[in-house]
Amino acid sequence: MVILSVVAGLGSYYFFGTGQPVEDEPVTTAPASPPPALVNPAPPTDAPVEELLLPPLDESDSLVRALVGALTSHPAFAAWLIPDDLLRTFVFVVQNIAEGNNPTERLTPLRPTQRFTTTGAGTSLTVDPASYARYNVHAEIVASINPVGAAEIYRSLRPLIRDAYAELGNPDGGFDGTLARAIANLLETPVLERELRLVARAAFHEFEDPAFEDLQPVQKQLMAMGPRNVRAVQASLVDIARELGIDASRLPTPEVIR
Repeated sequence: MVILSVVAGLGSYYFFGTGQPVEDEPVTTAPASPPPALVNPAPPTDAPVEELLLPPLDESDSLVRALVGALTSHPAFAAWLIPDDLLRTFVFVVQNIAEGNNPTERLTPLRPTQRFTTTGAGTSLTVDPASYARYNVHAEIVASINPVGAAEIYRSLRPLIRDAYAELGNPDGGFDGTLARAIANLLETPVLERELRLVARAAFHEFEDPAFEDLQPVQKQLMAMGPRNVRAVQASLVDIARELGIDASRLPTPEVIR
């Protein structure tokens, strides 16, 4: 829950912007391939998850804050749980990531305080490594999350998550598959160990390499966190996917590009 919100939330603040937000271009995504199977979506019988008396979705924020807040002791994490409608935000974020898009709403607490910067000019324009450091704390929080606890919370809150998913026009459920597809999209993001060259436009920057520019918007945003942070996020995703019972053999292995 937290990891996916981090990635999508950061993306909504234009990693490559010059300070002036620009309208999102329509995104066309290829037909979705079958998501990795959730081979064990229910908790194992020898390790039952304690059943919670769940409130209505509209009254769930207090419970969600208490449960999710216990996943990490990182001091910077508490601010991320201040907004309301946490489960609706989570579902909104996951659906967008599964579609390859970046949500641009409800994620203000994740906004980095430092500005995006570049070095060089013309054909030598690259991302300033200092820009990667803007997301070190975010990656630290992600890495500190207890994957077993995260999976247990997901299972416990699944009825409310399904309610929120139905509100987005999915009355027949299927959120487990959407979550698995979102995780797979993030794991397909390459880890770039060399300079990331850019092309300056009027109000934003693009990747010079067409192979990178053609990535899904959310993948481009994750890659722009820098290789150290991408590795931390992806490692935590793998751990959580394992605890959720997602078939590891069907999850992508991140490509390292040097």
